[in-house]
Amino acid sequence: MLELNVPYDEFVREMITSSAVSTWTTGPANFVARHRVMSGDGYSEMNHEDTADELAIWTTRLFLGVDMECVSCHDGKGHLEKVSLWLAKRKRAEVWRQAAWFGKTYVAPVYGRIPEFRVNDSEKGYSLKTKSVTRLPRYPADLTPTFVLDGTRYDARPGESEREQYARLLTSHSQFARAIVNLMWAELMGRGIVDPPFGFDMDRQDPASPPPAPWTIQPSHPELLNALAEDFRKHNHDLRHLMRTIVMSNAYQLSSYFPGEWKATYDAYFARHNTRRMSAEEFWDAVQDSTGVYDSYKVKDLDRKFKYVMEASFNQDFAGSHPQLFNLLQDWGQTDREDPPTKRASMVQAASLLNHDLIQNRVKVTKGGRLEKLLAKGDDELVSELFLATISRPPSAEEKAKSMQLVSRNRERGAEDLLWALLNRADFILVQ
Repeated sequence: MLELNVPYDEFVREMITSSAVSTWTTGPANFVARHRVMSGDGYSEMNHEDTADELAIWTTRLFLGVDMECVSCHDGKGHLEKVSLWLAKRKRAEVWRQAAWFGKTYVAPVYGRIPEFRVNDSEKGYSLKTKSVTRLPRYPADLTPTFVLDGTRYDARPGESEREQYARLLTSHSQFARAIVNLMWAELMGRGIVDPPFGFDMDRQDPASPPPAPWTIQPSHPELLNALAEDFRKHNHDLRHLMRTIVMSNAYQLSSYFPGEWKATYDAYFARHNTRRMSAEEFWDAVQDSTGVYDSYKVKDLDRKFKYVMEASFNQDFAGSHPQLFNLLQDWGQTDREDPPTKRASMVQAASLLNHDLIQNRVKVTKGGRLEKLLAKGDDELVSELFLATISRPPSAEEKAKSMQLVSRNRERGAEDLLWALLNRADFILVQ
C-alpha cells in the first residue's frame, strides 16, 4: 500500500467490501476471512452471526479507534461507567446493528485448498435466532444496519450493498481520519495523542464541550489531532504525506535526552522523543545490517526470495526452512498477526542476545561480512565503524580507549567480542 501510495480510505474500503474466490491470491479478502468464527473443527462450519459480530468489532476498533468488545457481551450500563462515558451508554443491540452491515457476507473455506476462503454477499442477513459460540444468547431487537457513531441507517441505495454503504460511511466520518492520524502518531512517537490508540471515548473529545468532573478531555492535544486529521483528508488520505508531516515536526525531532529531572506527567506533552524497543522483525533485520551477514529467505509457495524479515507477509513464510529464526522472533514478540505484537522487554530476549546461536554466528568473522572488511582497516576505523553500524553514534573517548585495548590484545577475537558487546547494549535494541 505504501509502495504504491494507495489512499488510505481506498485501501480500507477495498478490505471491507472485497469479494473473492480465494483469499490466498486476493489480499484484501483476507481481512474479512481472518475474522471468521467457526462452530466446528475450525474449517467445516462457519458461524455467520458471530463472524459478523467480529467484523463489526474489528472494523470499529481498527479504523475508528473505538473498542466495542465489552458491549458485544453486555450493555455498557452498570459495567463501563469507570472506563468510558460513551461506551457506558451503549447497548448490545447497537453492536448487532453494526454487525448487520455484514449480514449478507458469506465466508466459507474452499475445500481441498485450505486455508483459502470464499468471500461474497450471498447470505440472507443477520439473525438473532442462531446460537453464538463466543457470546451470551441474543435477545429480540431492531436489526436495521446502523452506523454506530452517528445513527445513519442503511438506505438501500441502487447499486450499493450493505458492506459498500458501511465502508463509505466509515471512511467518510471524521473519526476515521482522527483514528489513523492518532495511530500513526503513536507508532512514530511512542504514545498517541489519545492513548491507547484503540481506546477513544467519543464523549471526551471536544474541548468546547468538556465531560463532567472528574472526567477530562481525552486527547492530550485535541487541536493538534483535529488539525492533522483535517490535513490528512485534504491530502486525499495520503499516508506518506502524514508520516512526512509528523517526522518533520519539532516534536518528532526532539532528542530522547531531557535536561533536568524527568517526571511521568511530562509524557503527555511529548517533551522529549520517547524510546521504544524494536519489533521482532526490526530487531533481526538490524542484526543483519549491523553484522553485514544476511540469510536468503524464501516466501512460502512463491518463487521469490528476500533477505529482510520485514519483507515477509506472514511469519510462517520462513518458519519451515528457518526454524531457529522462527523461534527467536517469537521470543521477541512476533505473532501470526491475529494478535498485536508485543514490544516489551524480557529476560528471554536478553538471554537470546547473549547466547543464541544465530547471534553468536553473526558476530564471528564471516566471508563478505562487516568484520572481514573492517579487519583490513586500521584499529581506529574498525572501532568507530562498529559503533556506527550498531548504535548509530561514534564512541566516547572512554569507550574508544577500552575498545582499542580489547582489539589490540587479539585483533580478530577482540573485534568479534566488541561487536557482540555492542549488540547487547540497550541502545542497540531501543529506537531513540
